[in-house]
Amino acid sequence: MNSATAIGFLGGTFDPIHFGHLRPALEIQQALNLQALYLMPNYIAPHKSKSLASPAQRIDMVKIAIQDTPQLQINTQELLRDSPSYTINTLKVLREQYPQTPLCFIMGMDSLIQFDTWYQYKDILNYCHLIVSHRPGWDPQFNSTVTNLLAVHQINDPTLLHQKQAGCIYFQSTSQLDISSSAIRELLVNDKSIDFLTPNSVCRYIEEQQCYK
Repeated sequence: MNSATAIGFLGGTFDPIHFGHLRPALEIQQALNLQALYLMPNYIAPHKSKSLASPAQRIDMVKIAIQDTPQLQINTQELLRDSPSYTINTLKVLREQYPQTPLCFIMGMDSLIQFDTWYQYKDILNYCHLIVSHRPGWDPQFNSTVTNLLAVHQINDPTLLHQKQAGCIYFQSTSQLDISSSAIRELLVNDKSIDFLTPNSVCRYIEEQQCYK
């Protein structure tokens, strides 16, 4: 594959971050030879739940989880905006920051299935490529709008992601670990171990900070 020029972005609440986030992120970074893949913690309304970690704690947990993996980085712009943001607005800011760099926005297959319901979805591919993470062997059913979008934008050669700044859709098979942040929080509320679900360093941080108690 060509030398790395593209960078990736993966959004999520990361509350807490776990191996179900980290393993697919690393696989995508390596498979597509991205310069780096940035994890972007999403904004959560303060009234949503008292059981959630604070923004600062979520940032800390992501930093701790990736501290020994330089290919994975953190971008805090969505969280520090202190209000929800449409994807298109986030991408506009990123494009201003990286005017000449191919940008890869990573989403799950479930998001692609309903992509035509996203705010200004027709404009998103003007700012980035879409990398669709999916489990091996999954055969999803798309509506006609998404099917037509794929007919125009889907590629099978990932080197094109480095040659164009935006406009491509690429499917990347990744490990799909059956781990959820909500299940981890439930274990913690019930004083159960979360070992082997998230890095040990994150486990220690959660215990020290009492994030979900």
